[in-house]
Amino acid sequence: MGRVIAGLLFVLGTLMNAQTITNLDRGILIGNLLFEGYKALKGGPDATPKPDPNAKTAESFCYRNKTTERITVKMRSEAEGEDEAVSRELVIRKGDKECLYLLPKGVYMYEVLLPSKEVYQKGEYRVTEEMLITIQ
Repeated sequence: MGRVIAGLLFVLGTLMNAQTITNLDRGILIGNLLFEGYKALKGGPDATPKPDPNAKTAESFCYRNKTTERITVKMRSEAEGEDEAVSRELVIRKGDKECLYLLPKGVYMYEVLLPSKEVYQKGEYRVTEEMLITIQ
């Protein structure tokens, strides 16, 4: 990062002293240098890490509650390649989001319960990657 800034300052200083470049050309070159420097610091589309397809866990598995009341989400599973059952329970306030991190991959049965203990939703998910599930 220091090399990029030093290079930008060097080129910028050189351009300022050039007598044959008009003010418009100088402005365009400086703008281009600043834009390219920003892209270099920010990183391109390849800068975001891709999930490992061979990983045994999902980075995050989240629920968002868009109902008008608090909900409880119960999840249970036999994770792939494991002998023991995985069980999780989340209590999510209205308008909030809760996440489970490094959840073992597998098929999970879930139940969404209202405060009255009534089952609001029931089903199963195959957890293979990061996911956000919205309960409405």
